[in-house]
Amino acid sequence: MGEFSFRKNERLAKREQFDKVLSRGKRKRVENLFTLYLLPNGHQQGRLGIIASRKVGSAVKRNLVKRRIREVFRKIKHRIRPAMDIVVITGRELVPLPYSVLEQKISKSLLENQ
Repeated sequence: MGEFSFRKNERLAKREQFDKVLSRGKRKRVENLFTLYLLPNGHQQGRLGIIASRKVGSAVKRNLVKRRIREVFRKIKHRIRPAMDIVVITGRELVPLPYSVLEQKISKSLLENQ
């Protein structure tokens, strides 16, 4: 697997992992689109978790948003230093955004943190 893959160990999967980031992490609101929680993790690579509630829309819309967020993370994860646990809480306004705008907003938010 290459540098731009997105492996299973780069995902937050357990409730405890999400809770830790949400309770101790630094919160950053990006317009009315999404909220980021960032917490340095002490690992070699960053990890991503996504929360997309039913308020975002149907399962199709929620999955589309999650796929787009994972794709942006996959492209920029090697530039995020120090390695972070990141939780993205999506908003309804994220669904109609073009991918290029979403990529710009997420990249700027994650990379300006450094």
